[in-house]
Amino acid sequence: MSRVLRFRGELSVLAGRLREQAHRPVPGAESSLAEMLGDRLLLAVRSHNTPSTLYYVQADGETYVVKVEFGRAQTMRDEVQWYRDAARRGLPRPLFITGHSGRGLSFLLLKCFGDGSTVDDLALAGASAGELGRHVARALDSDIELFHLTQRHVDPAQVHRLAERRLARRRRQAGAFPFLRTLLDAAVVTVNGEAMPGVARCLSRVFEDPRLVAHLTPDRVGVTFGDLHCGNILVDGGSTEVVDPRGGPLLPITYDYGKLVQSLEGGYGAVMAGRYVLRRTGETEYEFTTEDVPGYTDLGVLLAARCDERLYLQSLYQAALHFVAMLPHHASAQEETTALYLCGVSLFDKLLAQLA
Repeated sequence: MSRVLRFRGELSVLAGRLREQAHRPVPGAESSLAEMLGDRLLLAVRSHNTPSTLYYVQADGETYVVKVEFGRAQTMRDEVQWYRDAARRGLPRPLFITGHSGRGLSFLLLKCFGDGSTVDDLALAGASAGELGRHVARALDSDIELFHLTQRHVDPAQVHRLAERRLARRRRQAGAFPFLRTLLDAAVVTVNGEAMPGVARCLSRVFEDPRLVAHLTPDRVGVTFGDLHCGNILVDGGSTEVVDPRGGPLLPITYDYGKLVQSLEGGYGAVMAGRYVLRRTGETEYEFTTEDVPGYTDLGVLLAARCDERLYLQSLYQAALHFVAMLPHHASAQEETTALYLCGVSLFDKLLAQLA
């Protein structure tokens, strides 16, 4: 059930009207929502690679965030369900107020946390590894607590099949973008003069070797944030919160360790901030560099030291898979997508080198 009745005043009115909008599909839903928010609306922020919009609103003298997706909105439905499931398990998240999914839209009503700055923002601004590490450690400890309270043993083959289905689904989505299919099918990719196996060859190398699959696949799953990259770790002075949990099935903790590896070692934050240089020099040949983030270099070493060898390799593998799986969602921006692909190729190359 919704938690609308547990609070009062303008916030209760706002939540009630959002629920009405969720159940009432209307033409021009976005403008209708803005009209409903009226003078409460302070700012609207749209993402270029997800269908969600953040509306910063004021109620009872406080600022809140309404995260909205219009229409079917399966991603947002899953996120609403994640918050509800966490509360049902006795693991409520402090920013969550209420949320609902309907035919017209799905929404989350969240407390506003700071000015929206993330660990990525701090890192790209030159923050020290010590400052970054405190926020990352808090976020990771919170994630591990969720996992440990809910974990259960599963057949590793089940976890592997989940990864295979995810990649197969994203490959079908990639079919709408010829340039992306070319990247995914490339046998060899040359980056800065170094030839490396393409993603398809790397995946075959793992999937066709049962010993590698067994070594890289965990046998425990549980509740995790599911998207613990540094762009989802919010900071406000010395405080830390995590947003944008990924709904859906229970996941291995290495899924989120992989998200951190993706940020700290893979260059994800720099690419998303446009802090990279990319030039195509041949059919599958590129000059490519991401901005060096000194704080992340040190943190990557610390994260690796926090894991045993197998856990780190599993996390590195997950990070490479994350880069591949996200490509269709970014494909409207071809250069950015190519940069993310090359980050994934680089992590696969690092993984296979360590497995050799």
